Amino acid sequence: MYTIERQKEILSILETNSNVSVHKLAKLLFTSESTIRRDLTELERQGKVRRTFGGAVLSEDQTKEVPLTLRQNRNLKEKRELAAKAISKIREGSILFFDASSTILQLVPHLSKFRNITVITNGPVTSMELAKLQIQTYCTGGKLLPDSLAYVGADAENFLRNINADAMFASCRGLSDDGLLTDSSLEESHIRKIMIQQSKKQYFILDSEKLHTTYFYTIAKSDQVTEIITPTEE
Repeated sequence: MYTIERQKEILSILETNSNVSVHKLAKLLFTSESTIRRDLTELERQGKVRRTFGGAVLSEDQTKEVPLTLRQNRNLKEKRELAAKAISKIREGSILFFDASSTILQLVPHLSKFRNITVITNGPVTSMELAKLQIQTYCTGGKLLPDSLAYVGADAENFLRNINADAMFASCRGLSDDGLLTDSSLEESHIRKIMIQQSKKQYFILDSEKLHTTYFYTIAKSDQVTEIITPTEE
């Protein structure tokens, strides 16, 4: 396989598999890991990929919203596994904040076993899925971001400031190596900061694509939240 063809195959694999390791790419393309590393270095130079710990992800604008419809299917299996892990943090009778992320959306199917919980979310898609389970739900309202389908702005923020929650569940675009929770959206970062302030416990759920990455806006330091739930790295 020629270099250009192999690099096109790498981009195609990353479009459907999100974060992929050098080892896995080498196996899929029947070539050496050193060759894959050279390809990734070249693709990163072109601005098409971003190197991560042991692999790569498709490059994205540091301040660009990624549509929820695209994020919902990325790393879906891993997100579902992390949601199943996180559900143990929820107690009967709790008042909860959910952000509008595709990761937190995977928590919703697990809530059917609870009889008395209340969820406040800035995600209209999340609120509709909660309603299907007859869960008491409040949606913040506010300005709707057309791509991420999240309510943000002063109205959403003021709504959240009037509520005292037992726990908040959120995700974000990146967790840096020095423990910063970061995101590409200033407005969504503000929402998550208020959720942190207004809740007794704070849980961030991050799939492997988001580890060892840093985006433009800082939400919080890792020691300012209760727990960051991530896959176990091998």
